[in-house]
Amino acid sequence: MAVELKYLVWCVALFFVMILAQATAATFSKKASLSDLVGPRDDLPGSGLTPFHGRTKRAQANFVESMCMFVPLVLVAAVTDSFSSLTALGAALFFWGRLVFAPTYWFGVPWVRTLAWFVAIVGILMILWELLF
Repeated sequence: MAVELKYLVWCVALFFVMILAQATAATFSKKASLSDLVGPRDDLPGSGLTPFHGRTKRAQANFVESMCMFVPLVLVAAVTDSFSSLTALGAALFFWGRLVFAPTYWFGVPWVRTLAWFVAIVGILMILWELLF
């Protein structure tokens, strides 16, 4: 399997971890009982978000937005047999940037979070560059 596709699979695994983190944060922020959580969740206690829960939700939404760019580019590169050292590096930068971004966003670490986001965006742009030029 091409390294770009391996990073795509690892991104799905990272997304799963982010969903678990957000769900766990939601559980603790709601102060709900187990019976509340296994039901339809229509009237959960504590409807407000804690700061941590809010950060996990925003990090997850940001990841979805970035995956909407990354996934199609990797798949187009696969279909057109356009993988190169540039696309491999771009996929690596995207994955590792997102891996650093998630916990630094969750725990409110300024600058590092933004730098990690930028690294991931550069990875996307590298793949885009290879496909366009």
